[in-house]
Amino acid sequence: MKKRIFASLLLCSLALTTIVIPGTAFAESIDEKIQQKDSEISNIKGQQSDVQTQIASLESTITDILDEGQELKEQQTTLETKSTELKQEIEDLNLRIEKRSEAIKNQARDVQVNGQSTTIMDAVLNAESITDAIGRIYAVSTIVNANNDLVNQQKADKESVVAKQTENEEKLQEIEDTKAELEVKKQDLVSKQADLTVLKTSLELEQENAEGSKAALLQQKADAEAEQARIAAEQKAATEKAAQEKAAQAEQAASSSSSEASASSETANTTTSTESTQNTEQSTATDTGSSAGSSSSNSGTGSTGGSSGGSTGTPSTSSDATLNALNSLRTSLGLSAVSWDAGLAASAAARAAAIEGNGWQIPSDHWSRGDEVIAIMWAPGNSVIMAWYNETGMSTATGSGHRDWEINPTTTRVGFGYSGSTIVGHSA
Repeated sequence: MKKRIFASLLLCSLALTTIVIPGTAFAESIDEKIQQKDSEISNIKGQQSDVQTQIASLESTITDILDEGQELKEQQTTLETKSTELKQEIEDLNLRIEKRSEAIKNQARDVQVNGQSTTIMDAVLNAESITDAIGRIYAVSTIVNANNDLVNQQKADKESVVAKQTENEEKLQEIEDTKAELEVKKQDLVSKQADLTVLKTSLELEQENAEGSKAALLQQKADAEAEQARIAAEQKAATEKAAQEKAAQAEQAASSSSSEASASSETANTTTSTESTQNTEQSTATDTGSSAGSSSSNSGTGSTGGSSGGSTGTPSTSSDATLNALNSLRTSLGLSAVSWDAGLAASAAARAAAIEGNGWQIPSDHWSRGDEVIAIMWAPGNSVIMAWYNETGMSTATGSGHRDWEINPTTTRVGFGYSGSTIVGHSA
């Protein structure tokens, strides 16, 4: 992931921790997570729709079963009503059968007790005339037929009772079996409906959680955008401040140059006066002595001047404001000044251009080398040197990584490179 440096923070490789802000990659990561949540929510809604369809289908089937059960109940009520009627009819038939049976028994008893036999032959033999014989024959025939009808009706009524009882019982049993089957189906469907209802509730909870996660991601995105806006405002303010400091440094440098020019002029006048006095004194000496005395004075001056320069560590003047500020700092601390190295300056400039062109992304090898410091959004000269020295806005592992680079007593040569808002320093 690309890293962006907070405005006005400095970086170096001496065990420094890079400070980053939520950038484009972070925003893209949040957008991807939000899209994933949208897809998850859409999938959950699709499952909910499918579950709702299944629940509606089950409810329709249950309704059909209830309707069918209601029809069976109505049929059962009708059959029970018919059964009640049939029972009454059976009771009536049984009563008639009982009466017929009693009549048949009585008739048989009369024949046995009274010795009467109702036959056609007896009727003819006992007839007083042909007309009487015919009448007797008809009467006997009627009685016989009535008895036969009575017996046949008795038999038919008994068979009818048995058939109706059997049919009624079969229909009632069929209804009971159908009702039991429908009840099993109903319970199975109700169980499935309960499972689907639980699944629906689970999906609703998943959707609620997913929407909650999405809301949190949207809040993170809003917070990141607000942070980016704040950092952009800080960078703008830092740029304006750096420009003001640079202008003030330029004005200060111009004033210092003027003061140094005046001091140099006074020193030159003093030297000229001294040389004039020495020349006057030398003119009174002998030629050999004068030559010897002059040679001794130049040598001594050169030696003394070299000794003085080595002991004070006076920085060499340079057109690079950052080098001059670094040497001023080092000499104020009793350290030797460092010299400008064109090769180090060239490598530092290339490094600064690469960092600036890559959106302030720090090269990976920066953290494994100890001869490099990096600053972003600081003005060259005393501003960046003092920021490094004071660890202004820095976050380091040791707490003094930038300062250690500046006051390293073994450093003799440095070079600074500039590109846009980036400053890179290399040392040797």
